[in-house]
Amino acid sequence: MRSLLQRLLDDDTPDEQVDLESRQSDADEALADAVDAGGYTIDDCGVTGVAVVNEGPDEEPVIVPIARFSLGEDVEDPDMDLVWELVAEAASALRRPFDDVYVRHYDVQFTFDGDGLFEAETCRRVLLTDEFVDRYASDASFTAADLRAAVEAADDIDDEIAPVAWGECKDYSRTDDAAMIVAGTTAAAAASASAASCASAGAATGGGGVC
Repeated sequence: MRSLLQRLLDDDTPDEQVDLESRQSDADEALADAVDAGGYTIDDCGVTGVAVVNEGPDEEPVIVPIARFSLGEDVEDPDMDLVWELVAEAASALRRPFDDVYVRHYDVQFTFDGDGLFEAETCRRVLLTDEFVDRYASDASFTAADLRAAVEAADDIDDEIAPVAWGECKDYSRTDDAAMIVAGTTAAAAASASAASCASAGAATGGGGVC
């Protein structure tokens, strides 16, 4: 019997894919609403995909939800206070749609010094553990500043293992051990268009999403 990853990487559309696409769309809408309500001065944002990186003993997917923010073409040195405010918004937006799925970690990516979510020169990311996201979303006394301090204190300088405070982005579509789920969101459509050319520096530097 083929594994879940094999079925996702083939042309099939298993039930797990449909479910994750729906969750991604819900998270994308929640993130857009939060960014609009907060009045943040950024170029764009979206929940650009869900990477299925493994499967559990009952073939349930083990996933990495990916949120991405474009900070702007003219930004070379990001305002880290703004970055962590957006990380907190992403944590809130991603938690509910993926609350009952096995999440390896949450990948919150930032592009800057270039145009758009997938055409920027530079991509960096913050990785959040499920525990940190749950605590931020459920404990009103645990602020965005507390989340930042906790991630920075726990970061062991390994960019692959959460928590990561500010590391290199990863393109999950360019690995053999993950399947990318991309729902029909605006950001996902941009990702697919970018993937067709693979001309962006984000792809060259290992950016996330599907570029």
